[in-house]
Amino acid sequence: MRYASLMYLHKGSEEEYKRRHDDLWPELADHLKQHGIHNYYIHLDSNKDRDRSESRLYATFDADDLDAEALANHPVMQRWWEYMADIMKTKTLSFEPIANALEEVFQFNILKPDKPRVVAVLDIGKTNIKICLMDGQTGALLHIEKRTNAVIDAPPYPHIDEGSIWHWIKDTLAGLAQRYFITSIAITTHGATIACMDGDKLALPILDYEYDGVSECKDEYGTARPAFSESFSPRLPQGLNLGAQLFWQQQRFATEFETVDSLLLYPQYWGFKFSGNKASEVTSLGCHTDLWNPTSCQFSSFCETQKWAGLFPDVLETGAKLGVILPNLAEEIGLPPSCVIFNGIHDSNASLVPYIGQPMEKLTVVSSGTWTVIATINGKLDSLREDKDMLANVDALGRATPTIRFMGGREWEQLRNDSKAKLSDVSFILEHGILAIPAFAKGGGPFAHCEGRILDRGIVLTPAQQSALADVYVALMTDYCLDLMDTSDTVIVEGAFSNNTNFLTLLACMRSQNEIYASRDVTGTSGGAALLSNKSLKLKGRLSLAMCEAQIKPLLNLYRQQWRDLVGEL
Repeated sequence: MRYASLMYLHKGSEEEYKRRHDDLWPELADHLKQHGIHNYYIHLDSNKDRDRSESRLYATFDADDLDAEALANHPVMQRWWEYMADIMKTKTLSFEPIANALEEVFQFNILKPDKPRVVAVLDIGKTNIKICLMDGQTGALLHIEKRTNAVIDAPPYPHIDEGSIWHWIKDTLAGLAQRYFITSIAITTHGATIACMDGDKLALPILDYEYDGVSECKDEYGTARPAFSESFSPRLPQGLNLGAQLFWQQQRFATEFETVDSLLLYPQYWGFKFSGNKASEVTSLGCHTDLWNPTSCQFSSFCETQKWAGLFPDVLETGAKLGVILPNLAEEIGLPPSCVIFNGIHDSNASLVPYIGQPMEKLTVVSSGTWTVIATINGKLDSLREDKDMLANVDALGRATPTIRFMGGREWEQLRNDSKAKLSDVSFILEHGILAIPAFAKGGGPFAHCEGRILDRGIVLTPAQQSALADVYVALMTDYCLDLMDTSDTVIVEGAFSNNTNFLTLLACMRSQNEIYASRDVTGTSGGAALLSNKSLKLKGRLSLAMCEAQIKPLLNLYRQQWRDLVGEL
């Protein structure tokens, strides 16, 4: 709460008043702080033309739950009032300055200077959900809240627990709003997820893209879907093609699907929840959906034929302003009514945002999370192979971007143990030729059709050696994928693997033709989403060069060739 009052100073005492406050007693300053007083200003009306016997002082300060009586009764406060009584109008007995309370009659553009101004980034991944607070000027990460994600495995099909997610988001933002002034909310989410809307409500639960039941109509869908040369979307298992999800839902739940009046991609669903406004966006439309033609930047012929294109709201620029937060939601959470909501982005494409404006001709970015997504900005599409799960993603500027991916984070979790691996553990794996042959997760990648296996040579691994095997495996898979790509000389690793020293060292040893850099920003996806929402952010990814360890390179070269020979037979 803000307090304002008018006080009266004897004529000619202006300089003395200022001098005494310049030398404010430290014990008095501590007393004011202990009572929660901050942003204290006193202004002097120095108009010399006014015919008054006193000068006027206008004081304002902020305080929450102020105990005015305890503040006034403290000895240090009373000594200060007595000290100031000879130059001010005061009450006769207590020496308390005469102060007339001022009534607030107008506010404009209140900036809440007592709280850090931040952009809140809602980052919904397949495994984890995060809310990251980024400094409103520098883009530095100030705070992060995190929880695991889960799917409701119940009729009518496994689906997103959007109710639980929404409650967590609101509760978490309400807590953060006590300490931070949240100026805006940016959104980034995993792909292959869509909300079928009937007005403001869901017509059907939001389907989990890993549901095998979508494959019931795979033959019919395979005939209807667009050619790879048009969509640059490979045919993927489960519901990883959004078109397959919609095709299956339309057949399996015909009655409910008839009520659908709009289709919201996953980032835009959450944008709608905050702002009440519906929109579409290219990075999620162009994420192996079969719904988008990335070279012409319009809906695919298949999407038009199915009459779904008309159900998508207008396509707005990635990072465009959707509007301000709904008034009742702002009041419920405690956010400012001026909080701006921005049109969200697919998470792997968010990792590209800090680099898409760079002047270099080509740049390859490895975005690592549940999925390891490798994309080359300004790369060529002619190297893409549908059978290797290669595709054209669409970046925030609407450009087709050659991409390959595999479930690196999911596979690493499958293979690792809780003990962290040292380089000596990696050397053990290389020396003994213990090999992990793909794949260890369903869903996609160059070896999605294969069943993973470990050639352990009869050796029982320690927990740390198991983790070393996981590090080696994801490094080999990343190296393999990079070889299939139109790759730049510079490769930047974003996300979880950017902090995995073994992974970076192995990749640097295997790829002497590239300079491998690790981003030292904690979260590339959140940083990219924040940058889209505030173009003035000084967000500059700090990069460190990954270095090869010479002593492991001979062993690694032999090991890599053995692994390549085996996967070549798959």
